[in-house]
Amino acid sequence: MKQTVYADVLLALNFFINYFLLLSVGRIMKSSISRTRICLGAAFGAACSLTLFLPPLPFVLGCLIKLIISSGMIRISFRLKNLHDFWHCLLVTCAVTFGFGGAMLALWLTLAPGGMVYRNGTVYFSLSPAFIIFVTVACYTVITLAGKICRRLELNSAACRAVVRCGGNERPLRLMCDTGNLLTEPFSGLPVIVARRSALGCVIPAGFPTGEGNENMRVIPYSALGGEGVLCAFRPQRVTLFVGRREYDIACYIAVSDSLDSEYDGVVNPKIID
Repeated sequence: MKQTVYADVLLALNFFINYFLLLSVGRIMKSSISRTRICLGAAFGAACSLTLFLPPLPFVLGCLIKLIISSGMIRISFRLKNLHDFWHCLLVTCAVTFGFGGAMLALWLTLAPGGMVYRNGTVYFSLSPAFIIFVTVACYTVITLAGKICRRLELNSAACRAVVRCGGNERPLRLMCDTGNLLTEPFSGLPVIVARRSALGCVIPAGFPTGEGNENMRVIPYSALGGEGVLCAFRPQRVTLFVGRREYDIACYIAVSDSLDSEYDGVVNPKIID
């Protein structure tokens, strides 16, 4: 039985699906996301879906073309610092694509029997646009939540490293992951890392803790089993959190403690990477 394929439908649906796939990859990679670049990458992938109309290609050549297309979408969509980040992003893209493709195929087989065309690495389903949009959004939601859970588990599993930069100085910190640290700066709502004064050293701003000449100093109220009180805090120019091989630039305040009872330099809540 012949299956009619409409080029405009093929392009539109592939653009929509590619957009959410790339958005999922960006969320998992915790990369800075430009919607314009994501749209351009999705458009490039959609244009390449027209390979469906070419004569059947050998399997190896089809896989190579698919790899080249995925690489092009990644280069267009994300600002990658080095070759390691590129390969990491490509691996995540392949995993997300396979996961989405498997979900689409399972739903097609169980809920929407009908025509399907697969050629040269491109799949065309004879499904309603509303159905594909629903599945795409559902897969994006599941993939995003799974990425957050994996990052949270990774951060919960061990201590993490951080580098604090302020006033032209920087200090490395070894932080303990503690979900009990729920401190936030009252006005901005930014999370607070509690760190030992001796570990911070030269990154503590001049004039601290009076705040003279520095509008980024705050007083953070806290409540603990031992009682209540306040901690003086400052907002550094930059905090980079290292979890495994990943780096996260965190917007936060640093509360300075003179009595932190821990073998670590400070305490951070795992939710800070969200």
